[in-house]
Amino acid sequence: MQGKNAVTAMQLPLGLRLLNQLGSGVGPWAVKLDADQLMAEARKQTGLNDFGGEAFIEPLRRLVRALEEEGNLSLVGRLSIRGGLLRLLVQRLRIAEDLARHPEIREVPIERPVFILGFMRTGTTLLFNLLARMPGARAPKLWEMLWPSPPPDPATEASDPRIERTRRFTEQAHKAVPAMKAIHPLVATAPEECLFLLGLSFTDFAAEARAHLPGYMNWLMDTDMVPAYRYYREVLQLLTWKSRAHHLVLKSPIHLYNLDALLAVFPDARIIQTHRDPRQVVASGCSLYETTRIASMRGHDPVALGQQWLDTWGQAMDRAMAARAKAAPEQFLDVHFDELMADPAGQVQRIHRWAGLGGEEAAAGVVQSWLAENPRHKHGVHQYTLEHYGLDAQQVAERFRAYTGHFNVRMA
Repeated sequence: MQGKNAVTAMQLPLGLRLLNQLGSGVGPWAVKLDADQLMAEARKQTGLNDFGGEAFIEPLRRLVRALEEEGNLSLVGRLSIRGGLLRLLVQRLRIAEDLARHPEIREVPIERPVFILGFMRTGTTLLFNLLARMPGARAPKLWEMLWPSPPPDPATEASDPRIERTRRFTEQAHKAVPAMKAIHPLVATAPEECLFLLGLSFTDFAAEARAHLPGYMNWLMDTDMVPAYRYYREVLQLLTWKSRAHHLVLKSPIHLYNLDALLAVFPDARIIQTHRDPRQVVASGCSLYETTRIASMRGHDPVALGQQWLDTWGQAMDRAMAARAKAAPEQFLDVHFDELMADPAGQVQRIHRWAGLGGEEAAAGVVQSWLAENPRHKHGVHQYTLEHYGLDAQQVAERFRAYTGHFNVRMA
């Protein structure tokens, strides 16, 4: 896609630009990121002590250290990230309390969940929203992802204060980074990505979207992710304890990094992988990261970002392909971006037949209603170029040649 990039520092709201300018003369001690202090503050806020085990502590310490030593955070970035880490710790404390009070939550079945994964910008969000609206589906919503405790209850959902709290959260996020609305708008009551739950373990492959963290990412690549996926499964049990359905629909490109762990924890999972010309994917993905980094970092190098994105997401696809090679082929269904865009109802019907979900006859109505409410470019056009990130089409095509050849990905 041609056109100038959607994000520049000057597009940040004036208040955030002034705050970051003010912060440039203030040392990091003013808003310190310290794992022990964050855990102590979470305990103080809740009056609770049990975080649900200690496996998260080393990842938390490594993430905080990387943010301090590698992240080059602006004042706005420090404030935002600190608030996010504290929210996750508070939720861990409350989830542990829920599980202690109601041990039967751990008996809630998570059977044959449907996972959507693939590079970002390959149609995963469209497909996720369509499958989430189909009869019998249950897809966790943004408000549930951000504040999963206490367990959501359909009987009180209309009055649940977390929904309004999440609306305020999304309004602030869109005001802070207006360009994000055209890339990935956040809606309190809409289905949202698993990365919000995976972040509870602080083994967070999405962390590099906020800051340049090469040391932390290298450590993650060698880390056993099974414990994080076990905890993620427990949180899904909590979310569905009072709000069950025929099947769960879940989605995140982050699962590409951890497909082996996902299959170890969810051995009966049905997995849909989306595909698109990586020359389109990489520029768009870099633009997404640039959008989220622009307020969080004191300095931003788009060329360095381009190389980093190509390296880390190249490893993600390599890992996913290796995991698929060892898995049962019948657990996977491939959906190509151009086919999804040309006939979304047909692809939804195909998925439901393949997964044995039933209800295929509802697909046309679901697609029609969702597209009517969410026309393409509803919040503006997302523009990006490879050149802005120091990349070219041949370089990207070569890096993903094994991927495009194996999955017969159509090259534009």
